[in-house]
Amino acid sequence: MAGAGERWARLIEPLRYLTSRGRVFIVPPEFETDFASIPRLLWSLVGSPAGGRYRRAAVLHDYLYAHGAALWLKRSEADAVFREAMLVSGVTPAKARIIYYGVRIGGWITWRRYRKQEKQEERT
Repeated sequence: MAGAGERWARLIEPLRYLTSRGRVFIVPPEFETDFASIPRLLWSLVGSPAGGRYRRAAVLHDYLYAHGAALWLKRSEADAVFREAMLVSGVTPAKARIIYYGVRIGGWITWRRYRKQEKQEERT
């Protein structure tokens, strides 16, 4: 990942993920991510978004949120894939649960912003 600082990065190669249900998601090179929009105040609880075991899962989740409608995904499905990917990446079940519930509680804001952007792009 290029620019893998504390808050953003750009993929330099594809990230592939096969879900337990057999669905394949491919995050393309050049996709930009902020990893996970976790307030810095909570980093002591779950770790830095750019450096934790959930880093790849967070990139995948950002992509699923950004392109959810085109991928025929509901927000709850994107969040479930995120939780699964965290567990597969070795995140402890307790930490994965905390992060998962965090996106379930606050993720609607970002999800809605992306859907508004899609509607605006359809109009132009």
